[in-house]
Amino acid sequence: MEIQITSRHNKASQALQETITAELSKMEKYFDKITSCHVVLDSERVDKVVEITMNTQGKQLVATAKADNLGKAIDDAMMKTERQLKKLNNKIKNHKAVKV
Repeated sequence: MEIQITSRHNKASQALQETITAELSKMEKYFDKITSCHVVLDSERVDKVVEITMNTQGKQLVATAKADNLGKAIDDAMMKTERQLKKLNNKIKNHKAVKV
């Protein structure tokens, strides 16, 4: 999986980038066909915004979270992404029609 991290209005530290990369690598256990991921870290005056865009085979998942702390925003965005991946995996596995 190709991971790209962009930081707006501030500079993301190397430790933060490694943490985000490790968290996103764990997402492959929910859906193994993830091709790329783009993370945007944005620091506004008060709020911190994190946007995760994940490309899978045929689908694009987007999760956005806003919080007053960057760590909290990252955790919220990761939880939203995890929920979307689980739902996508469930849809693919349960694609058969109900027998009448």
